Amino acid sequence: MKSFITVSAALLATCATALPNSKAARHGPPEVTFALSNDQTGHHASATVPANGDTFIFSSLFGDSVLASDGQVLASSGQLTAFPQGVDCGLENYEGDWVTALTPENTYVDLDGNPDVATPIDVAGYTISCSLA
Repeated sequence: MKSFITVSAALLATCATALPNSKAARHGPPEVTFALSNDQTGHHASATVPANGDTFIFSSLFGDSVLASDGQVLASSGQLTAFPQGVDCGLENYEGDWVTALTPENTYVDLDGNPDVATPIDVAGYTISCSLA
């Protein structure tokens, strides 16, 4: 009986220390989910990035998605789909020129620049960077 109690106590202690520290897990950067759509084909894909100010290139985020073909990522629009309040994301094109800011108030971007038609463009060289304002 004593050995059973000893083994049970040891097992309980091991299980308790193996539990994730929920307080530590909450201190990671919040995450933002951004979706690209090709409105001609109906294809879309999402990627999640941390809101820590790091820059992510679309070819890495979407290069293995249904939007990718022959090294290109073809999309006509983008949208924040999951985000914390106070997030501010910036999109830049392949030349480093500012495309738009995405915020909780402005979650959508027409990537081809023409709101009357949905023309997919290659956004493989575009980048996104998000942080909390």
